[in-house]
Amino acid sequence: MSASDPDSRLLLIMRHGKAESGGGQPDQERTLVEKGWAQARLVGEYLESQGVRPTRVLVSDAERTRQTWEGVKASMPGFDGKVTFHEEIYSGGTGEVLELIRDVKAKHAVVLVVGHEPTMAHLVTGLADDDSDPASAAQARIGMPTGGTAVLSGELPTWAELGEESLTLHTIVRP
Repeated sequence: MSASDPDSRLLLIMRHGKAESGGGQPDQERTLVEKGWAQARLVGEYLESQGVRPTRVLVSDAERTRQTWEGVKASMPGFDGKVTFHEEIYSGGTGEVLELIRDVKAKHAVVLVVGHEPTMAHLVTGLADDDSDPASAAQARIGMPTGGTAVLSGELPTWAELGEESLTLHTIVRP
């Protein structure tokens, strides 16, 4: 993605890290296990190593996604982007998450969404165009692994233009 091109968009779609099993507690209160924290930190380290830092982050309001974001952010010293938490990412479908992304202001060229399965995989498969990496597209059709982060990019004047097959899927980072 060229930083000088105002129409370049980079979308990172992440499934939360490995979480504890339900154990009788409400699903939204489940927390990450150590492996989940490690996955989140590894994704943050990967993004930093690639020079990729989101300026807008949309996170499900579930505890495990909040913790996943905290793990990613720990690898981004001085992070100063905008972060919001959304019940729609937890309970909604692809359409609701897509609307949240479309509402992001155009000045934010790099957006990270942290959510749940199967919505994250459905989002990736719906947005990925024919130029996408075949192995990554196949993985998305199977499902996003815990901590898995899809890296998609494309040329869009604004996020409001985001639609079916409008981005190229480059890889799915599997920490």
